[in-house]
Amino acid sequence: MKNWLITLLFLPLLSWSQPEQGDPEPAPDEPDINWVDTSHAYATNKTQDLTQWMDDFFGDTVNDLEQAESFLRLELIDDWDAEDGHKLKARLRGKVQLPKVSRRLNLVFSGEESEHLDEEERKDESNIGLQYHVTEGKRSRVDLTMGFSSGNLRPGLRYRNEGSLSERSSYRFTERLQYEDGEGVYSTSLLDLNRAISTDSVMRWSNRFKYGQESEGWEWRSKLSMRHRLLVDDKRPIAMNYFAVVSGVSQPESFTKNYKVGVIFRRQVYRDFLYVELEPAYNFRRREHELDRDGVWSMVLRLEIALERDLRRERKED
Repeated sequence: MKNWLITLLFLPLLSWSQPEQGDPEPAPDEPDINWVDTSHAYATNKTQDLTQWMDDFFGDTVNDLEQAESFLRLELIDDWDAEDGHKLKARLRGKVQLPKVSRRLNLVFSGEESEHLDEEERKDESNIGLQYHVTEGKRSRVDLTMGFSSGNLRPGLRYRNEGSLSERSSYRFTERLQYEDGEGVYSTSLLDLNRAISTDSVMRWSNRFKYGQESEGWEWRSKLSMRHRLLVDDKRPIAMNYFAVVSGVSQPESFTKNYKVGVIFRRQVYRDFLYVELEPAYNFRRREHELDRDGVWSMVLRLEIALERDLRRERKED
């Protein structure tokens, strides 16, 4: 398993080694640009715009951390599980620019992987750190990171590569190498494949792999989701996310920990910077290899406040 997986994960890095310049000049025998080319470009741009809209509306963590300006999201969460009961928590995530220190340096809150994790997997609720933007090309970006959580320093390197695969498909690959006190060096790889199904629906297949000195072998997670937006022309549209998730580990015993299906309902309420999100789900899980698998219902209610310059409303002076 390791050989093909490592090959898959590092294939996108080959594009990093190539110089990312402007579009190459057409070959002498290449036909002139016509309506076929412009139609293809239009369809590709519309697909990218739809995927970007979904990421913005659902608060995609990777997308937030790469915005040009400071952006914070304050989440108030009621996480209910039929076995564990209610857990009330607050989470701050996003980034704040530090222009007086360096235009490339940002103060970041929480981890960038939060979209790829279940609530029970999100252990670093108060994770805070620094992110230094090293370089960015047409498709790729490199950042140096220094996380701080529970008294531990977590220096790391983050690489992202994304682009179009066809008129209706795109990808995003993120590789993060990090060192953490007590856990040593570990690697987290994220691969998202997107395909537009209609003008208002996007299918996403997300895969996450983690491997380190203290991990349970390959800790993996695969999620298939269908994102659909409603009332697009309304002042505050609605978005739905229907998903199915499978997660597991490869050591010391290889087994699937959880099968999960659910739906996320998300909408802005009262103001553009206020979001309400409801996530009912059903888990068929086994937390340890020697335990029996149980069916468990869960429900997550989130109230999110987006702190962004474009969403603020100020009282006009007379």
